[in-house]
Amino acid sequence: MIRFGMHASLWGAGWTREVAELAIPEAANHGLEVIEIPLLEPDRVDVAHSRALLAKHNIAPTASLGLPAEVGAPLNADRATPFLLRALEVAHALGCNCLSGVTYSTLGYRSGSPPTEAEYMTIVRALKPVAKRAGELGMMLGVEPCNRYETHMLNTAKQSVALLERIGEPACMVHLDTYHTNIEEKGFDAALTDARGLCRYVHLSESDRGVPGSGNIDWTNVFRALKARNFSGDLVCESFVNMMPQLAAALSVWRPVAKDRHEVLNIGVPFLRSSAQAAGLIA
Repeated sequence: MIRFGMHASLWGAGWTREVAELAIPEAANHGLEVIEIPLLEPDRVDVAHSRALLAKHNIAPTASLGLPAEVGAPLNADRATPFLLRALEVAHALGCNCLSGVTYSTLGYRSGSPPTEAEYMTIVRALKPVAKRAGELGMMLGVEPCNRYETHMLNTAKQSVALLERIGEPACMVHLDTYHTNIEEKGFDAALTDARGLCRYVHLSESDRGVPGSGNIDWTNVFRALKARNFSGDLVCESFVNMMPQLAAALSVWRPVAKDRHEVLNIGVPFLRSSAQAAGLIA
């Protein structure tokens, strides 16, 4: 079943009680079904508080992260695994069906060279026990390929599938993002083809990470491609209105991408829904 959602960065830089109290009711008021909760600091999340609000407003949570620099998988597999396992447990406690994002590296970290076999082996070693635990919890572990300016490890759907094949656990998925595919792939349709049915989560992000419909993403192609492949996962809008300073630096976000969250909610979200309806993806 397709669910529309929003990344929590629209409301705040991090997931606090205050952000939850603002985001969850507002998401419900705009007809959204999912909020993607960032778990860069999993131990600071008030799980009981969030669960109560999510249940009250009938909003489902998902979770994502990029590894903090001190536990980045290509360099620190032994530290990455326990961090991811802890984030996975918090995500499960929140009621999430997945933990996704840049689970394999630190955003902004690049070696300056193409990825090496040793780096991939380190990532596989770090993620395999996490993927196994995700399966035990009835969850999915996702990997999101990002553009070349944010990571050198996974830039395409094809690279992501190859990594998941090496991890060899069934509870793994590819998480595509229209912002990144617009840079790295021949097209969103081509990325879905290369994902070979493993794409179960999509970030709907405009070409400047701003208001959907205001940039150069070919949304008609995106939704037609999803329809043609009978996509039935979550479609989550990601517009970085509020960001942690370290994340903004890693993503090179130096200026506002939207006037405010209301512009994204009142213009971007209806645009995405109407585009999906026009493609026959949703009723």
